[in-house]
Amino acid sequence: MTTRRWDAIVVGGGHNGLVCATYLGRAGVRTLLLERRDSVGGAIGTAEIAPAARVPALAHTVGRLTASVARDLDLSGHGLRLVQPAALVTSVGGDGGPITLWSDADRTSVGLAALSAHDAAAWSPFDAEVRALASTLWRLLLMTPPDVKQAHPDVLVSGLRLGWRYRRLEARLAREFTRMLPMSIADYLEDNLRSDALRAMLATRGIRYTSMGPHMAGTAAVMLTDSAGNDGGAAGESVYARGGPGALAAALAGAARKAGVEIRTGAEVVAIRDDHAAVTGVALSDGEEIEARVVISGLDPRTTLAGLVDPETLGPELGWEVDNLRQRGVTAKVDLALSGLPTFEGLAGDDGALRLRGRIVVAPSMRYLDRAADAAKYGRISEAPWLEAT
Repeated sequence: MTTRRWDAIVVGGGHNGLVCATYLGRAGVRTLLLERRDSVGGAIGTAEIAPAARVPALAHTVGRLTASVARDLDLSGHGLRLVQPAALVTSVGGDGGPITLWSDADRTSVGLAALSAHDAAAWSPFDAEVRALASTLWRLLLMTPPDVKQAHPDVLVSGLRLGWRYRRLEARLAREFTRMLPMSIADYLEDNLRSDALRAMLATRGIRYTSMGPHMAGTAAVMLTDSAGNDGGAAGESVYARGGPGALAAALAGAARKAGVEIRTGAEVVAIRDDHAAVTGVALSDGEEIEARVVISGLDPRTTLAGLVDPETLGPELGWEVDNLRQRGVTAKVDLALSGLPTFEGLAGDDGALRLRGRIVVAPSMRYLDRAADAAKYGRISEAPWLEAT
């Protein structure tokens, strides 16, 4: 059975698929979004693990939501309410007691004085440097990569804009930007801070969701990317949606429908159809075929190319590359329904509760992180993994 033809079909109702579909709808493109599950959201969905206990399905913060997207799609008008606690992150379990990094850099410096006089003085300049470098990277990430093989004016303009933004950095920051990208997060932090406990809690942002340890090249760039496009600075973002991340999914779905996008849940795409010259649409698990000029996948590359595209269309070379994509997971998420806040040494009373409103990190030392990464490197589950909780 074939239904009417669409201009575009978006496969997957996660946050990326919802945002993409909404911008297409706003541009007048007749767009259909197909989601396999019974509700949209994907990684920003909300799950019920026990009666009246609703938890983030995967992403426990939403601070990477781009401010321009929230404005463009009027997400506040669709019910989205964001909350950022004063305490962005607190590290527990270390020998020196808990460490809290606040949204106020000066307040963080005061708290670090008992840990390290050097780090207390260095924190504000370090935080400002991370923000400047992350802002530069963010502008780079927002650019469409130019096709240097085409002698088109847009390519020249894009190159000039990039060069102008780079030149706006002071000379020291410009050098630091190019020096930092291939560095390990351990080396970058060692250049700026002295406390091993402070460096360890920050280093987790360079290895989060990766199979790398803090001394591996490129982890500084992971940390910088994690800071790009949000207001977290060196401490990292800790922004929540009232009602859980599922509230963000609901707001995005509302914006999509307002833009004219049709959303169908319970619709599993099993194949992307083509005539060997261009895409023609998709096939669903129930046998229905839907025609479209363009198909956009919000799924991961391997699932999309190896699972949905005809192998003959994919070809032997790209097929070989896809088959050899490594996607070994190294992250586990555990949801616990508790009767109250957990108790940590050095955190008591109202002050302790305030400091636990952001992310809670268990990463007492750089050596601890190295040993946890060693287990992942050899295909084992770490007996002492680093943890992040909310």
